[in-house]
Amino acid sequence: MLLKNISYFACLIAISHVTSAKFRVIREWNYVNFTWPSITSYSDALQQQKYIPENVIMAGLKDFEGFYYVTMPRMKSGVPATLTRISSGISANDTAPLFTPFPSWQMNELGNCEALQNVQNVEIDVFKGQIWIIDGGRTETLGTDPDIKCKPKLVIYDLRKEENVLSYTFPENVASFNGSFLYDIVLDNTDDGYAYISDNSGRDPGIIVFSLKERHSWKIRHSQSMRADPKASYFRVNDVTITASLNIASLALGPRIKSSEGNVILDDDREVFYAPLSSLHLYSISTSVLRNQEVAFHDGEYQGNVTDYGTKSSQTVGMLMDNKGMLYYSLLASNSIARWDSSTPFQTGQKIIAKDDRYLEWVNAFAFDGQGNLTILVNRLNRFIYDKFNLSEVNFRLIASNVGGKSYLYDERYNYHSENGTQSTNSITTSTEKPQNPLKPGTDQDPYLAPAVPDPTAEPSSESTITQSKSSSAPLSCLSIMVLFIVNLGVLFTNC
Repeated sequence: MLLKNISYFACLIAISHVTSAKFRVIREWNYVNFTWPSITSYSDALQQQKYIPENVIMAGLKDFEGFYYVTMPRMKSGVPATLTRISSGISANDTAPLFTPFPSWQMNELGNCEALQNVQNVEIDVFKGQIWIIDGGRTETLGTDPDIKCKPKLVIYDLRKEENVLSYTFPENVASFNGSFLYDIVLDNTDDGYAYISDNSGRDPGIIVFSLKERHSWKIRHSQSMRADPKASYFRVNDVTITASLNIASLALGPRIKSSEGNVILDDDREVFYAPLSSLHLYSISTSVLRNQEVAFHDGEYQGNVTDYGTKSSQTVGMLMDNKGMLYYSLLASNSIARWDSSTPFQTGQKIIAKDDRYLEWVNAFAFDGQGNLTILVNRLNRFIYDKFNLSEVNFRLIASNVGGKSYLYDERYNYHSENGTQSTNSITTSTEKPQNPLKPGTDQDPYLAPAVPDPTAEPSSESTITQSKSSSAPLSCLSIMVLFIVNLGVLFTNC
């Protein structure tokens, strides 16, 4: 599986009289492996259990200037690198490439608090060419005895100059040394730059705000919207039952738009969208609230209102807003991807654009490139948490489609006056709109929801809208991989 090339797969063919869209699998792996410095370092890591293939999981994904940046959080032991990259793009000769630790092996050294320890997600400033890395510090967080040697920190690294810009350690009252879980990050370039970071902590969840100008951070808490809903803590993803109460996870930053006297204008007051994993609700809070340090005084709760947009059909872990205000998000229990135009009411504007029990089992992350391509990371986290990966099965996929959008970071380059629709943001209120009937794919006029065209070579399930060609190779045993590594040293060490 590791070194074989697979053909491209035609996936989710959606056609209408106006447009067409295709999602297809562009990369897939049974398990993760790396571009090791030498065959000796690889064999030693296996023998010393510094590399345990079934303990390595992909989590975060970003696409920038020819590379996918992929995080490998150290939830379990045996994860040799926590931030990696591979070549990006729809077309590639090697569809199961090895991962290169980034920026280097040394910067991924376990136990070195100057290096990266446990990276769940990153964000990339596409204009400055800088990657913002949230490092939770603690490792083996799914084990009975997590390693708490290093403190949570934020690292900014210049991808073009290949040098560190900043390393900032969070204070204890913002990100607890032994209790925080830095999960997701979005960037706001207002006033020299802010980062909004979700803390998935079981004890103290919230949104951490970091001011680049002031080199200072604080935390906003709102228990009603940022803590798990006990009623949504039990759900199933295929044959795996999830029973944990999981707090705020993914974030998305809304467009910089305002409506005023019928006109659409740009404004620095935006909305940060979020949802606890164990919740069916989608919420948002204004960036003007988040940037106000007084809200965080005395480590207390924010006493104002946040927007409750209503309910989704399932729990969500990954979400991403594009530069036109389209929110893409996962629906875990139904193995689906949904999209919402934020200029429309949430309850009636949600659209399911892809659904497949096999290929979309736990959609964990989304990423845009600069050409309108949306890439989706599927990682079967439901199986990883409660058991371990079966290395004879495909556990990770990257699935991509050109949907026409770009990252929300391109927001100020987008001409809102030339597009239809406005977003009302006159106040922060709680939505009282009644939920509509559950969404069903392929039942409305949205071009992405047209019924899929059958692929005669595919083997989809009865509900599947994603198909894959039959061409496949049997997975390799560890011994076979060792032999292939020896034979293909040139391939292995090309990117070292």
